[in-house]
Amino acid sequence: MKQNLFLDAAIPLEKDILIESKKERNVTIKHYYVKEEKNYKLKHDKGDYFTISFDDIVMYQETNSLEKVVKKILRMFLKKYHKGGTILILGLGNSSILGDSFGVKCLSKIIATNHYNDIYTIPKVALFSPETTNKTGISSFKLIENVVKDLKPDVIILIDSLVTEKVSFINRTLEINDCGIVYADALKDNKCINRKTFGIPVLTIGYPTLWDCKKAYFSKLNLEEDLKIMSDLVSKVINQIIMS
Repeated sequence: MKQNLFLDAAIPLEKDILIESKKERNVTIKHYYVKEEKNYKLKHDKGDYFTISFDDIVMYQETNSLEKVVKKILRMFLKKYHKGGTILILGLGNSSILGDSFGVKCLSKIIATNHYNDIYTIPKVALFSPETTNKTGISSFKLIENVVKDLKPDVIILIDSLVTEKVSFINRTLEINDCGIVYADALKDNKCINRKTFGIPVLTIGYPTLWDCKKAYFSKLNLEEDLKIMSDLVSKVINQIIMS
């Protein structure tokens, strides 16, 4: 099971955790802060969560306004956590399943720079997609752990598909946080990928592509088109931040 969109649990608790809510054109941005190390009501870890909600007009006609918001938030996080070392970007999910392919699709469009010589002044970026344990027969968490040990990045960016309990959030919400994620497909070796696990900051970009309806999962008919638009947007933002 994938991790749920933070917004599902956050809305009933907004009086305690909502820092700011604003609307820019047709894009709604909410900033939440969870104080507790492990908040059992939310089932999410301590840290900052930004949720970005938008409508069909933004998705199909005004992606520039959405792009600006995503860039602003991600740039803020990287300015805080990136100290000049390698940025490891993980595209989580299963490339063979459309509803679980967001991370992999984004990764295919992001520019890797870690292999360039030191004469280049652009940041070092390494990309890794472990697929899923069910697909490879190898613990995805162990693969990630080995890559982290070898590269020793100073920040990790996770990109993954999420599940939502509210059909209105499917394909129309983006979540960015500095809290990592519970990697769902590590089977018996199920572990979190977060700062506590690896001792380095972990940023997450999540996109809800599945609706959890009593443990039956549904996606929108236009999921493929939406995934292309959103993966193009996220990868473009990351490339621009890295190269700027």
